[in-house]
Amino acid sequence: MNLLTLLKRQLAQVAQVRINPSSLQFRLTVGIIIIFIVAYSGFNIWLDWEVKKFFMITYQEHGISFDDPNLSVLMQNVRTVSILVVAITTTIANLLVKRSLLPLHQMNQWATTYAQELSPYQPRLTGSLSEVKAIAKTWNDLLIRLTDVREQQRQFTNDLAHELRSPLSMVYAYLQRTWQRSHNLSDAQKEALAMAVADAERMNQILQDLLDLARAGSIAMPLQTEQLILNDVIADMAQMSEKFAGREISLEVPAFPIKAQADRTQLMQILNHLIDNAVKHSDIDETITLQLTQADGWAVIQVIDRGCGIPLAEQSRIFEPFYRVDTSRTRTTGGTGLGLSIVKRLVERMGGQVGVRSEPGYGSTFIFKLPAIGT
Repeated sequence: MNLLTLLKRQLAQVAQVRINPSSLQFRLTVGIIIIFIVAYSGFNIWLDWEVKKFFMITYQEHGISFDDPNLSVLMQNVRTVSILVVAITTTIANLLVKRSLLPLHQMNQWATTYAQELSPYQPRLTGSLSEVKAIAKTWNDLLIRLTDVREQQRQFTNDLAHELRSPLSMVYAYLQRTWQRSHNLSDAQKEALAMAVADAERMNQILQDLLDLARAGSIAMPLQTEQLILNDVIADMAQMSEKFAGREISLEVPAFPIKAQADRTQLMQILNHLIDNAVKHSDIDETITLQLTQADGWAVIQVIDRGCGIPLAEQSRIFEPFYRVDTSRTRTTGGTGLGLSIVKRLVERMGGQVGVRSEPGYGSTFIFKLPAIGT
């Protein structure tokens, strides 16, 4: 009775699982069951024939008919046992295949968790097949190589920005001094000089963003975290943005203080990049909104604009370095394509999350969350 109860529970669990015909588990299970059923059917056919032949001989010798009630009960019991054996085989085959494929599921979870950040990790695959262990080792080696390449790329970017910053700053300063004394130049010369000053200023901004991006992703530069009242930080940032950007900033903060452990300088940089992004991609008469709320243990900060919006297909890539939704707007907006990448790295270093909600023609809402204190 206990065996039947256990069997019923296992069958119920198997029935509740969503069947995926393309999965390896489903195909292996079905293959094992088909092989068993074909073999067992052949055995039953042979057994049925042997039983009939036996009773034909018995009838001739002892007068027992094949239609005898006792014989019918016996054959019915044989059929019941056959169905039970098939059910047990189905359950055991499913469990064995599921257990055999468990290391592959572990590898998938590991890849989802660690591969996004290219973080090598040695998964626990004790008792797994040697083939699965080989795949895991190869994948881990690949992640290690990719991590090294990323670190070399980051170091190269940092070194390049440092090497170019000083000479470019000298060129920019020289162009500015020349521009201040440009009253003796012709209009064409003034126009050319103005373009050179603008391009030099833009190059300086690109180099500064490259340095910020390298620092944001470097664990060698620890964050100076402290307990901050986010209401005050956001209010200060809104006041500064209104003064220097010349845009109206609407502030929506609760009456009670919301606290978080964060680096004040980096938090101000995050807000500055997001507000600057909203200013560049919305009309000058549109209000930009800064909103602070608290939910589920998170301090949630939103920067809302009523600009052109971002297509859904582009939203998953806007936090990549140098990625722009519309490359034709590079000159008009003055962006380097690095601001949102810096935001993402800084937010994640402080244990937070960042995302975007946007609809073309209706504006964008950039949302980042930090673990709240005192929830």
